[in-house]
Amino acid sequence: TPVNALVVAPDGEIATAGADGSVRLLAPDGGVRAEVAVGPRPVVALALSPDGHRLAAATVGGAVAVIDREAARVRLTLVGPGLPVWSLAFRGDDELVTGGGDRLVRRWDLATGEPIGPLAMPRPADGLAAFAGDRGAEVFRACEACHTLTPDGGNRAGPTLHGVFGRRIGTAPGYAYSPAFRQLDIVWNADTIARLFEIGPARFTPGTKMPEQTVQEAEDRAALVRFLETATR
Repeated sequence: TPVNALVVAPDGEIATAGADGSVRLLAPDGGVRAEVAVGPRPVVALALSPDGHRLAAATVGGAVAVIDREAARVRLTLVGPGLPVWSLAFRGDDELVTGGGDRLVRRWDLATGEPIGPLAMPRPADGLAAFAGDRGAEVFRACEACHTLTPDGGNRAGPTLHGVFGRRIGTAPGYAYSPAFRQLDIVWNADTIARLFEIGPARFTPGTKMPEQTVQEAEDRAALVRFLETATR
C-alpha cells in the first residue's frame, strides 16, 4: 500500500507506515523484520525518539501509538479528541508533541500516556446526523476527517467538497494543492469520483496528498456517489 511516512534509525533500520494502518520495520538488507498493526485508519506521520528505542505513529483517526522498536510492540496509545493527528515530534525521551486537525499543539507524558496540561476534548458535532441510515453517508465517514460538505465548512487537510460535481480538479478556492495535482485534467462527476475510489488516489490522481483509500464494493461506491451528489450541492 502507499507509504505515507518513513524514518531511518541510527542502526540503519527503516520504519515505514501507510494507508493500511501498519508500521513495518525494514532491516538494512531490505527485509521486513516486523510489522506492527496500529489501527484500521491510515498512519500519516512517524517520529523516532532521540535514543532510537521508540517510534510514534499518528493516524487520521486521532490516536497515536508509541511503539517499542526492538520488541515491535505498541506500549502506549495516546487518545485525543478524535480528530486527525498530522504531525508529531519527540521532545527529549520523555515527552511527545502532536499537532492535529483541531489546530492545537498538545504535549504528552510518555511515562503515563497522559496529556501535559489541560486537554480540551469537545465532542465534535456529527455533521452526518441528518443522513442517518444512508449507506453513502456511512461510507463517507472515512473521508469526514479531511473533507467538509457545506459552504461554510471550509478546507481541512483536504479541500471542501461543496460544489465538487462539475468542478475541475485542483480548483477549490483557498486550498494548497500539490503541483502534480494541478496538472491533472479531470472534472469531478459521478464517473470520475467512482473511479477514484475503485482504483485508489495513488493511481487515479498521482501526486496527491490524499491518503490511499479504496471502496471495494461497487454498491458502496454507487451509494457514496449518490450521497455526495446530494450533500455537496
